Amino acid sequence: MPRKTNFSVNGSEYFRVTATIGKKPDGKPIRKQFYGVSKKDAENKRDEYLSGLKQGLAIDYDKATFANAFEHWLEHVHRSSVSISTYTGYKAFHRLHIASCELAGMRLAEIRGANIQACFNAMLERISASNVRRVYKIMRIFFRYCLKADILVKNPLLSVELPKVPEKVEVNTALSDADVQKLIAAAQEDIKIFPFVFCAFTGLRSGELLALTYKDIDFKDAMVTVNKTVKRLKVNGEYQPVVSDTKTVGSIRRVPLLAEIRGLLNKYIAYLGDRTKIVTMNGDFILFPSDTDEYRYCAEFLRAFKRLCERLDITQGCTVHSLRHTFCTILARQGVSILDASRLMGHTNINITAQIYSHVSDHEKKSAVEKLSAYFN
Repeated sequence: MPRKTNFSVNGSEYFRVTATIGKKPDGKPIRKQFYGVSKKDAENKRDEYLSGLKQGLAIDYDKATFANAFEHWLEHVHRSSVSISTYTGYKAFHRLHIASCELAGMRLAEIRGANIQACFNAMLERISASNVRRVYKIMRIFFRYCLKADILVKNPLLSVELPKVPEKVEVNTALSDADVQKLIAAAQEDIKIFPFVFCAFTGLRSGELLALTYKDIDFKDAMVTVNKTVKRLKVNGEYQPVVSDTKTVGSIRRVPLLAEIRGLLNKYIAYLGDRTKIVTMNGDFILFPSDTDEYRYCAEFLRAFKRLCERLDITQGCTVHSLRHTFCTILARQGVSILDASRLMGHTNINITAQIYSHVSDHEKKSAVEKLSAYFN
C-alpha cells in the first residue's frame, strides 16, 4: 500500500502537520510545522514538542544543535562550578573528541540513545574505550543539566551501552633496597637530591609534593599535611602552574615523617635559605621550588629524576611514581596493614593498594619456598 503523504520537497515525499504553539505580542498565533515519513511519525514529533512546551521549555528549544548547546554549557555554566584543572581537562576532551563528533550538527532535541550509541561506536575506531567512557562521563553531566534546566524532556544516555575497559593492573615499579640506599647516600652528599628521598619515604604524588609549602610541615607532631596539588595548565592562552585541590577527597591526608627525613628536611630548608632570597608571606614559602623559586613543573621534576637515576646507575623504576610505589612496598614489608597503607597513600580504592601489596607478597612467598632447598643439601 502506498505511503500517504501531503508534502513534497526536492523529490521526497513527507507528511506535514501543523500546530499552534503560542501567540505573538500582538495576539496573532504562532504556528509550527512538523514533518515525518508518515502521518503517525509527524504527529508523534508534534506531540513530543507540545509536551516539552507544557513542561516549561522555550518555544525554540528544538533549534539548538548539540555542538552549540554543549559549548555554551561548558563555558557559561559548568566552568564556574569546577576547579580550573577539571575545566581544562573537559575543555581538552571537548576540543579533541566532542566538538566535531557525529552528534555535533544534530538538533539537541532530536538526539536519541541510538544516535549516541552510533557516535560512541564510531569513536572507538579513533580513541580507546577508556576515553570513550570519559566522553560519556562529561556528556552525562551535560544531559543532566539539560533535564534540570528544562531543555530536554528525556535523557538520551539512559539506553546507551558503554564499551568494556580491561581492568587496569597496578604494576609495582618500586626501587630495590640497594637503589634506595644509593638515593639516600646521594642526598646526604648533595642535599639538592633530597626531594626525591622525601617522595620515596612519604609516598606523595609528584603534584602533591611540588605543591607543598613550609606551613604544611608540622614539626611538632612530625607530620606532613597533603591537601593540594600543582599542575601546569593553560590559562588565558599561557601555560602556568595552577594549585588546586588534591586528586580526590581521599587524597587529603597527614603522613608521618621519620626522624631521619626531618633531619634531612631541616638541612634542605637551610640550603634553600642560603641559595635564594626566599620571599615569604606570613612565614610560608614553597618547600620544593624551581631554580627561580616558583612552583616546579612535574615534567621537569621527572626529567631531573631520570638524569639522577642514570648517574646513580639505577635502571629500574626511574619514574617519580616509582618512588610512590617504593613507599608502599616498604610499608608492606614492615607489616603495615593494607587499610593503613591505603590511607597513607591517599588511594580512594583500597584494591589499588592491594595490587602493590600482592607483588610484595609474591616476593616473600618465593623467598620462603627457596629456603626449602636446604633439604637437598
